[in-house]
Amino acid sequence: MRVSPAAEEAGFTLVEALFAMVILIFGLLAVTNLLIVGASSNSTANQSSATTALASEQLERLKAIPFTSLSPGGSLTADSPGFFRDDPVDGVGPIKTRWTVSSPSNQTRFIVVRSEPLGGIMKVRARAEFSTFRTCTAQPLGCPAP
Repeated sequence: MRVSPAAEEAGFTLVEALFAMVILIFGLLAVTNLLIVGASSNSTANQSSATTALASEQLERLKAIPFTSLSPGGSLTADSPGFFRDDPVDGVGPIKTRWTVSSPSNQTRFIVVRSEPLGGIMKVRARAEFSTFRTCTAQPLGCPAP
């Protein structure tokens, strides 16, 4: 009995199967790398959103304080009493918020607020920092003289 040429070439050889497995493994490694990068970016984005919200909230609180009660001080790199707070954020972790208030003139305050996550390797990337000036020039309403 004679075997037709099509029947002799049916199926895969062992070399073809191994070659297909190697290609599949490299493809899966690339996809795995994409998943890791995506998860890291998502974590950084969550931290960044939390730090932005907390820094903005603290800046608004400082802007709501009467001008004459806004005392200069604080540090962005160390905990100064009355010029920092720690907030636990669900799904993100603890966030440290620090602020400084400086007085370039008698009627002006310069406020800087910085929030950053306490842990993680993306601490600097997730940092949020805002600044503003506050002035008070209406002396009849209690503002200091220039």
